[in-house]
Amino acid sequence: MKTIRRLTTLAGLAVVVFALSATGARAQGPALTVTNFSGTFTLPFNAQWGRVALPAGEYSLYYGSNFGGTKYVEIVAKERGSLHVLLLAGAPIDVSPNAKNALVCVREGNIGIVRALEMPQIGEALRFRMPQGAMLVSHNGRHNGSTQIAEAPVLIQRITIAQNSN
Repeated sequence: MKTIRRLTTLAGLAVVVFALSATGARAQGPALTVTNFSGTFTLPFNAQWGRVALPAGEYSLYYGSNFGGTKYVEIVAKERGSLHVLLLAGAPIDVSPNAKNALVCVREGNIGIVRALEMPQIGEALRFRMPQGAMLVSHNGRHNGSTQIAEAPVLIQRITIAQNSN
């Protein structure tokens, strides 16, 4: 009986230590083991990036890999104690070497959906899926109600990313 109690206590302490160390690692910097690109951007509107809702504000962005070589995008809000997200990198796409580092967002009113991350300085770009259940529609004066995106113009906005000097 004493052995079970000791093991349970030890397991509980291990969980607490692990949780505290994970929190400390987050606050210190990126969780990626290899960072290929890092920068900062200001989001002027609320946005949806995959399943994550990003409020308007200033962010740091890191792109690289974690253990095992899987590519991730890490987003950290500048405001202390707020959003910290690790997203699986999207599908690679071509990028023009003359382009600027940017998030490509599709706007619907005052909300944006992040569709791509372009990093021409490292020769990479990623495309991200539409959030599940999201449907882009456009409102114009010629129709009563909404028009599907294939039939109407849409606002595409590029959010510049200032690359950090590493």
